[in-house]
Amino acid sequence: MRIQSVLLLPTLLVAAASPGAELRKCVAPSGAVSYQSLPCAEGSQQAWVQPVKAEAEPPPRAATPPEKARKQARREPAPAAGKARPRAGGAAQARRLRCDKARQEADELRDRLWNKLDFQQRSDLDAKVARACAR
Repeated sequence: MRIQSVLLLPTLLVAAASPGAELRKCVAPSGAVSYQSLPCAEGSQQAWVQPVKAEAEPPPRAATPPEKARKQARREPAPAAGKARPRAGGAAQARRLRCDKARQEADELRDRLWNKLDFQQRSDLDAKVARACAR
């Protein structure tokens, strides 16, 4: 009885200190472990309770110098001094503008949702840019 009181006291103190959400570890009679915010199901044993602090979502960040440099590196290099660059035709210039716009939109979306995009969504973005830049 004394050991249970000693083990239960820190848990109660932690639970009383935070009126917010709590995370519980529950162990079922079969040995299955679950982590949940609701009380453990009947028959399951609660192993521990931890308070959970909600973190505020960070504000959108502006492009940092390395990101700007990365975006600039994708652009075509400037023509060498003294050499005349052939003028691009109307269709080629339109394709280049479409390609640049698709890259810019993809970069902005990645910057805004960098931690929320899964692999498939990132692949779809890359495929969209590839279609816009296809020659």
